[in-house]
Amino acid sequence: MWWSIFISLAATLAFFEVPTQASLRANPRSRRPNSTLSYGIVPVSWDIPIKADDLTSDTITVTGTIQEAITQMEAAYPGWNATFQAGLPAAPGNISDISFSTAGDPEIDHYNCDNDSKWKKASANQIWVGVTYLWKLTGTAKNGPGPGNCGRVSCSWGAAIYWCNDDDEEKELQWKWIGDGANYLLDGRCLSEQGRRVKGQTFYKNKWNVIVRRDDC
Repeated sequence: MWWSIFISLAATLAFFEVPTQASLRANPRSRRPNSTLSYGIVPVSWDIPIKADDLTSDTITVTGTIQEAITQMEAAYPGWNATFQAGLPAAPGNISDISFSTAGDPEIDHYNCDNDSKWKKASANQIWVGVTYLWKLTGTAKNGPGPGNCGRVSCSWGAAIYWCNDDDEEKELQWKWIGDGANYLLDGRCLSEQGRRVKGQTFYKNKWNVIVRRDDC
């Protein structure tokens, strides 16, 4: 798999440089994610191919959300973003009309649209953009033992997606599943303000969850 993706267990590991790889660091001006209930927040790191269309090209370690990773790759390798963006689905006219398949996904236990009064609603359109990025990734996400171990995988224009491990052992998931967990809330379940805003949390029976909310990006 050309996207070898892992979630670090400590901030020091987030900037660990693999000897055979180059490394790019997240923008120091990026804002830290806000506290998510009683969940701990850990940084996300990605090993990304230098050539987005060449699965065998050398990789570079990038830390941050998927948007920060793309920005860093574009700065280092102009044109990289255009290759990544190619083929992404266009935003639908109505977010609740999104068509997607959850075949093969882990089983959802329940969802909640208003589980914490401190959470603010995010732009549904920007959450959708984050979902399409996650759908395009072909690797897997790893998160250390929980409960309550979260990584912020997407954040743009104040709209954030987290995935959290509530199991007592490390968990590895497909990025599509995380995108589907966020999109599940967009599918007419947790939308408000005529489909423009969303917040909520999707819980899975095998002890992990996806959070959608407003956040500082």
